[in-house]
Amino acid sequence: MTTRTPLRILAGFIALAVLAPASLGSGAKAPHQAKCTSAAPGAAVGDSILWMASTNYGQKRAIQSLLGGKRATVNVDKGRQFQQGISAVRSVLGRTPPCAVVVALGTNGPVKPQQWRELMTVLRRVPRVVVVNTYTRDHLTRRDQQQQFWMEPLNRDIANLRKTYPNVRIADWYSRASRNQRLLEPDGVHPNPRGSREYVAIIRQALQQK
Repeated sequence: MTTRTPLRILAGFIALAVLAPASLGSGAKAPHQAKCTSAAPGAAVGDSILWMASTNYGQKRAIQSLLGGKRATVNVDKGRQFQQGISAVRSVLGRTPPCAVVVALGTNGPVKPQQWRELMTVLRRVPRVVVVNTYTRDHLTRRDQQQQFWMEPLNRDIANLRKTYPNVRIADWYSRASRNQRLLEPDGVHPNPRGSREYVAIIRQALQQK
């Protein structure tokens, strides 16, 4: 004896089968796109590089505008070590994950793989994480061997983050600064006024990436 499925029920199943993949597909990109508003702002955490751009050269409002407006957090400190940066990231996360977090750390010392894992675990629920890589002139000329020791591994590790963490995008300050030394202060590390505007521009590009 066979049981026939009523036509209305069968039609309902067919409709679900057709509509469900489309709805899932259209929403699949949303968790990895920055959609910041004044009601749901983002945050930026950095060391002296981001401090120079945001505070010293007046780009804080520009950064906040990328992250939803004046309620967005810009947490910077000169001489900040990476582990201190992780603590700062924790401090800007509330019960509801920010729309996006910009991370600009690593200028002041080596970063261990487990520190990257710790940071990305903290940021696992954030839809868009922009990590800014680092450039120093001494890194290329080898005048500062200690700095060179960690700069190359640091930028390699940053470049590899996307392979493991789909919410990460890279803001490539290294490429921009290495092609144009006029973006830097005489120390060859920090962005000057023009460089600060360029620094914000690459953050914008990374936030807008698919």
